[in-house]
Amino acid sequence: MADADSLQNRCRSLENAFFSDLDQKLIRDLQEKLSAEEAVTNLRAESGIKDDAALRALHGLGITPQALSAFRIFPLVAVAWADGQADQQEATAVRMIAERYLTKGSEASTLLERWLKEKPSSEMLTTWESCAEAVFSSIDAKQSNALKHQLVEEVDEVARTSGGLLGFGATTKSESDMIARIKKALSVA
Repeated sequence: MADADSLQNRCRSLENAFFSDLDQKLIRDLQEKLSAEEAVTNLRAESGIKDDAALRALHGLGITPQALSAFRIFPLVAVAWADGQADQQEATAVRMIAERYLTKGSEASTLLERWLKEKPSSEMLTTWESCAEAVFSSIDAKQSNALKHQLVEEVDEVARTSGGLLGFGATTKSESDMIARIKKALSVA
């Protein structure tokens, strides 16, 4: 009888432990889901983007509301890396332009520095392209067009900083291709 009680107690303990672990996993999963939903809500509020798929993609890449301004300068980084390396002159040009938009020491400026040291993934560029229209369409059309054209001027500036002689040939084919890709994502001719 004592052995049966002992076995029953061990089985009950095992069952309790199993359900406790299951409960903890469910609670963690729920917290992660709520955290992701909260992050998407915060991104929506910060950016004005209404497209949930675009917001989830941004969140999935680690873009936080605090780093959203880095999204604005990502095309500069993409052009700097277009030829396979971001040289010192390009990195300096990107930083000088980024100073207009980023707070020194902010999460966004930290992210920028990482992007200048390590080439962002092609997934990041694809996500930027798919989200660009949502970002720029969330603001007034006149302001959106002005920002798009300003961004195109800035990526041109980054492309011209390295190479060439007296301004001829300063933009490589890979940089020109990247600029064309950025313009297409922005719907700018």
